[in-house]
Parts: sequence; structure tokens; C-alpha cells
Amino acid sequence: MSRRWGRLEPRLGDRLELRIVDESLARALYQGIPAARLLACTRPAADGAEVVAAWESQLRALLGPCYERVRRALARHARVALDERTLPASEVTMAVLAWAVACAPETDASLAEIAPAAGEPSMCDPTVLAECAAYDERLADLHADRRAPAFEACVRLATRAVLGPLSWDRVLEITEQLERVALGVRLVGETPATIFPRRVDDEIAAGDRRMTALDRGPLDALVANDPRKLAAALGRTGASAGEGAQLATFLADLGRLLVHEGTMVATLLAPTPPDSEDAHDADRSWISAEWTPSTAALLADALERGTTTVSRVRAAAERGGEAALDALGAEMLDVAGHAAASAAFAEILSRSSRPRDVLRLVTYFAIAPDPVPAARALGACAAAELPRVLGAWLDAMLPREGDDALDSSAARVTACIASLKPYPQLYRAVHPLLSRLDLVPISTH
Repeated sequence: MSRRWGRLEPRLGDRLELRIVDESLARALYQGIPAARLLACTRPAADGAEVVAAWESQLRALLGPCYERVRRALARHARVALDERTLPASEVTMAVLAWAVACAPETDASLAEIAPAAGEPSMCDPTVLAECAAYDERLADLHADRRAPAFEACVRLATRAVLGPLSWDRVLEITEQLERVALGVRLVGETPATIFPRRVDDEIAAGDRRMTALDRGPLDALVANDPRKLAAALGRTGASAGEGAQLATFLADLGRLLVHEGTMVATLLAPTPPDSEDAHDADRSWISAEWTPSTAALLADALERGTTTVSRVRAAAERGGEAALDALGAEMLDVAGHAAASAAFAEILSRSSRPRDVLRLVTYFAIAPDPVPAARALGACAAAELPRVLGAWLDAMLPREGDDALDSSAARVTACIASLKPYPQLYRAVHPLLSRLDLVPISTH
């Protein structure tokens, strides 16, 4: 085991996230809301049929013989849950909530009332306990304080933004660099008031907790510095070019995290989580509770760096609804900044038939460096008005007499039309435009 870090005891191979959390909300969810209502609130919006089906399938797999009893408990809270905002939850969080409701399906107890302390048995069907413990082994450990995973699930539900996950080795390197004299900042200094409820905090052993609050004040001051001053400070550390770039990247990411108000929390993640762990937040890099332009920009950066996947962004966008589509659609048009991420965002928007998304997809098609992947997104879009909008847009791109770069404009339109050949409905709508270019028409067969 490595050295103590704050109130945590990380082990070799662990990963770490930095979160900004609404602490008051986390405590309210833990102490004042029935666990069944929390689980009901994680049900995705009804307009995402595939996502809802996946949620129900996971719940059935977790609960097995207790599924019907828990389903009746959720039904009691369905109306209230429908009126409240959806709480996007990872599979780990769902497993903890399912375990809690299965412990007391006939009551409306909160997590604070259900979760047992160390040494106390869990009143849960052994089959359900085994399924849920596959996501968090503490649930099945009689010697572990189950109040820790229960409250940490509420912290995840109350998260506003996340940085990470970062490998533990990288965290140690960054911590050492920040503590050098030239920067004089400690990533983990004196721990402020605990993130856990005060009356149980002293009873939870360090080995049972995976989260600790951090003092964000010095870090806020650090990222508020003029970038030129930070660059000079980095230069004086004597770090190699690679180390300097790594620290500069971390500070840029940290600055984006700290624009959010709330308590800063460090979270330990296991070295080898289940494949589907934290589809909402473990590898999401930057997915806020509120979708904003900065959310989409940070996701684009994460996709480009390979720290998240298209499938995870797609799942998050389905949970985020129209706000997510608006943010991703606007960011998609920055093709010069992130061509690969723009292509991924176009694939996600292709499932939408909203007029604004159709227009953005067509705009992206017109400006993408390579029209082929952009055409693929158009071909996947089922919006009825797409052929008409696409035809009007390409018509506007046709070169006019006296235009500068006449040949390049004609070549661009020709390439765009040719890329649509695998999609007959779209190709037929725009193929006649070729005659306006005095070019030999490309066969539709």
C-alpha cells in the first residue's frame, strides 16, 4: 500500500477522479430521500426507448428474485420521480441503490436508515447481494462500513463536473511537481470539513472510504494566475519537456473543472472496474450535470485524447436530452479544432430529427475536411426535410460567375455530391446540381 493521501489509502494501480459536488444536495439525498425514489429518479427519460430498456434490463439482472418487490416499491415513487429531474447514474451507483432498496423494499427508508455500519449484517437476499457486490465489493463485506458506498453514491448523483480518471502514478507525479518551490501548491493539503455526514465520519475507517474533500482554495488561486506566469513557473521547475507538458495539460483541465461552484472531492477508482462501470462518469472526463458549450468542448478534447469513447458520450447525450444535442451540435462545427470529435458528434446528432440538428448536420457536411464521414452521418439521419435542406445548401455553394476560386468551389461541390452516392435518397435529391457545373453526371447505378 502506498502512502496515506488525505483521508484515503490508495493502492498500486488505483485511479483517481477530481469532482465538483453539490455537497448539500448529496447529504439531502442520503438522509432525506427514500432510496426507492432515488432509484426511480435514475430511470432515463421515456423518449429514449433503447436507454430505458437497457436501464430496466440492468435492474432486472441486479435484483433477480427481488425484482418484482423492488418494482412495486419504485411504482410508489414513480409519479414524484417523473416530476423531478432525472438523476443520471452509473452502473455502480445503480447497483448501490438497487442493493439498498432490496434491503427494505416494503419501506420508504433513506440510504442513511438502510446502510449498516461495519460488523452489522446487510438485510438483503444473498443472490442480489452477490450481483450488486460485483460493482462494489464493500456491499458484501461484513467488516466494511456500508454507509461509505451508500453516501458516495449520493456524491456521484450530486456531481457537477469531473476530471479524470487519472492513473495513480500520474497523480503522484503531478502532486510532486505542484509542491516544488516554484509553484508552491499542494494538491492535498489540510483536509477541510469532511464530505461524509459528521455524525458517522469518525466511524468510517480510512480503508472503507473512497472519497475525501479537498481544499480548493489554493488550486483556485493557482489557475487564476496569468498563463504566462504559470509558464514561467513551470520553466523554473527544471522539469523535462514531457513533464512540463503533462503538468500544463493538467492545469488546463483543472481550470475547466474549477469554473464550477461546489466542494472539490477526490475519488478513488478500482484498477480494473467492470467494462460498463461508470458509463456516466468514470471515463466521461468532463460531463457536467448541466450541458453547456464548455461541456461539449471538454468532451471533444477527451475524445481527441482518447480518454473517453463515442459510446460513453452517446449514452450521456441520450440522458442529457435537447440540451446535450444543442451543446454537441454547436461544438461539432469546430472541425478545425477537433476533426475526429466533430465526426463523432455528427454521428450522435444523426439520430435526431429536430430542424436545428438537421441544419447543423448539413452545415457540418459542407465544411468538413473530408465529406465522406460527414455523408455517413447524413445517411443515418431519418429527418424528412433533410434532402430538401441539403439540396438548398449545396445549391448555395455552387460557384457563380465572377467568384474567386471558381475551380475549387466546383471541386468541393462535386466531392460532396459524390460522397452521397451510397445514400440513394440524398444522392437523387442533389445529383441534378451536377449539370449546373457542366460536368458529366455521375451515374446513380
